[in-house]
Amino acid sequence: MSAQTPDLATAQGATQNSTADTENAHQRQVLLLTDSDQPTRDLVRAALARLGYQVNLVDNGIEAIGCFSPTKHELVITDLHLPDMGGLDVLRKVKLLSPETPVVVLASNSEVNDVVQALRLGASDYLLKPIADEGVIDHALTRICEARQLAEQNREYREQLEERNRELRDHIALLQRDHEAGRQLQQHLLPRTPYQYPAGIEAAYRLLPSLYLSGDFIDYGLFGERFVAFYLVDVSGHGVSSALVTALIKHSIMHMLRERPLFSQLDTIDKDITDILEMINRELLSTHLDKHASMFVGVVDSRARQLHYAVAGQVPMPALVTSDGAQWLTGKGRPLGLFQQGGWEVCHCSLPASWRLVACSDGVLELLPGDLLQREAELLAKIEHSRGDLTSLCGALKVNGVESYPDDITILTLRQDERS
Repeated sequence: MSAQTPDLATAQGATQNSTADTENAHQRQVLLLTDSDQPTRDLVRAALARLGYQVNLVDNGIEAIGCFSPTKHELVITDLHLPDMGGLDVLRKVKLLSPETPVVVLASNSEVNDVVQALRLGASDYLLKPIADEGVIDHALTRICEARQLAEQNREYREQLEERNRELRDHIALLQRDHEAGRQLQQHLLPRTPYQYPAGIEAAYRLLPSLYLSGDFIDYGLFGERFVAFYLVDVSGHGVSSALVTALIKHSIMHMLRERPLFSQLDTIDKDITDILEMINRELLSTHLDKHASMFVGVVDSRARQLHYAVAGQVPMPALVTSDGAQWLTGKGRPLGLFQQGGWEVCHCSLPASWRLVACSDGVLELLPGDLLQREAELLAKIEHSRGDLTSLCGALKVNGVESYPDDITILTLRQDERS
């Protein structure tokens, strides 16, 4: 019932404070419909009055429906046998006018089927005549009171839940807008793909984040007329924090490029590569973000057909595809952001007239079955079968950009064909 309706303890105390009950009677009114069964009517009426209700007594259905008010009457009690219409009809009309108003039916033992029908139509309870004990009335009203209070609490909980859901939806929408803005910014920082350099080297990539933002990042560029430098970095974790670290790495490299020329002289290329790794390692350690990264940095000398590169915790290793097939590059070095010294070494590899270089982030391995060694072997086989072609390799790995992936996926390819 409403907040003004007494529970059982209040109802029992009502007999000791009839003055207060009389003052609040207009707030607790009940509509009682009975036939000429005088003892039952008087017993129910007396019990209702004792419990603090003001009773509006009518003896026919038409008059009851005419005076019924959902805002006035908290309860309707109707006999199933009335002189002008059935109590079930009264029940239907009351429920039509006010589905929330509880209705109790009075019935004799011979009207059990009608009682079942009344309960199906929404009756809250029933009382069987003759009523010998007022306690059954107290019990019925207590159940109705508790049910109404529970319904009111549920309504309040639903309203609170709906409000929380609205707030959550608004918050999610705001996060999505922020993530979409971050995604567009990160996409803007990436280089064009594919890109053809004057030296006849083509660079291309496919980057698919597992969330809105990626912890993977790549970049490449031409230095002078003969050196094409590139890198692939895979920051631990996912989402915004990892994406911000990729932006930090790009910013740091660009800042380093402004301070001094990189990859401009053959005799300084190896030092430039290790300087980049050491600088990023210091940056990650100094941020205290608990982030580390794997990285592959390389420089192709198009004139000397030489690849200079270093790896920092790179898994899987980059693969070189030539006419002899595909093979992993060699090299070692610790991940960035974990140790003061990474032990990075610059390796060199001679390049034939036609070659393909494929570097992948470790998310690609998640697309393949088996243990790590089996996945690496399967990936190398797919790289060889595709001849290092980005589109063919993405097709073989079923990387289409539509599905969601457990980890960020990045594939970087560089290629050079023999000139006629």
